[in-house]
Amino acid sequence: MKRTNFAPRVIAAVFLLLLFFLTVSNLGIPLNCARQYLSGELSFASAMHQIVADYQERLTQKEPLLTLNGYYMRLTGARISNGVVRMTNGMLTEETRKADPGYAADRITGLYRYLQERDTPFLFVEAPRKPGLDGSLMPEGTENHCNENADGLLALLEENNVPFLDLRPELAGTREALERYYFRTDHHWNDEGAFVAFQRITQRIQERFPGQTVESYVTERENWEKTTLPDFFLGSHGRRVGIGFAGVEDFFYLTPKFETYLSCSIPGDGIYREGSFAEAALNMERITGEPDYYNSSPYDVHTGENYAHVWFYNENAPSEKKILMIKDSFGLPVEDFLSTAFRQVETLDLRYLENATAVEMIESIQPDMVIVLYNPFVMSGECLQFGLDGD
Repeated sequence: MKRTNFAPRVIAAVFLLLLFFLTVSNLGIPLNCARQYLSGELSFASAMHQIVADYQERLTQKEPLLTLNGYYMRLTGARISNGVVRMTNGMLTEETRKADPGYAADRITGLYRYLQERDTPFLFVEAPRKPGLDGSLMPEGTENHCNENADGLLALLEENNVPFLDLRPELAGTREALERYYFRTDHHWNDEGAFVAFQRITQRIQERFPGQTVESYVTERENWEKTTLPDFFLGSHGRRVGIGFAGVEDFFYLTPKFETYLSCSIPGDGIYREGSFAEAALNMERITGEPDYYNSSPYDVHTGENYAHVWFYNENAPSEKKILMIKDSFGLPVEDFLSTAFRQVETLDLRYLENATAVEMIESIQPDMVIVLYNPFVMSGECLQFGLDGD
């Protein structure tokens, strides 16, 4: 006799009960907006907008619902939930549509040529993103054009003679590399992956400035200590599908074993930290206390979070060079590591830069070299608005 698996049915029943409780316990949200509409305080459109906003911000019992839904999807063998894909090795990622790399190539080439006119070296860095180079870990039927898009971009940059560093073969070329260098429940690389990026970027900078040698002790992995927080992290993908879909994972970060003293200034937010690497480059408040899986990301221990402009200064750095890096969130741990190697490291995140353009910041900072570090999802948008003619 075939044995019936009741687990999915039980999970579904509990899910429906929780959904009913969720609806009843949050009736105040639509009722309050209805009252404001009937009294003339809000238009109908404003009332509907307010309902959506209040549900997003004030919804109670949302986390248990996400967790339970994750368990249900896992028990039923689902590979995709809320736009998140569970790869065949258990790591979470997302589908990628095909994109035209022409716009990104044009913008990056424009920045390169602008810097050429000023005799300022430039390097574009392609940060890998799951799901690997060959896509073999993606479930059948899922759409995956991530690396195809990146290949197209780098081919166009090569045609335009733009210097670039493709980190994908080393960090995402095999299943073993992905599992070593990337979080299971998040789209970012972990500190091991970011440290390899730091090593390779530093090598390229030294090739451009052979007289400014970065002492090997800074970039040797054995000179950095790994601190692990067990079961502390639920990444951005994991938060969208719930703990039950892929579980939580350990979080770790690297700090130098050698002595450091530097400062980190975030002018737009009035933040200034000074001291050792851990005191200045890291924001340890992000990893203190118990983990808050759904509302906080330990990844933000690096610098604190994404800021428009960050300025590191290290008087004792082995290289006197001033480096400017324009980056997305993949650059957070990299900028911290770079602060141990170079006298001055400044970073821009154009998603948050409001009162100046990248070109204006370059004119103000006068860096010795400019690096743009983006992941393959950056093919359009504000990340490519450098302030050049035509932007």
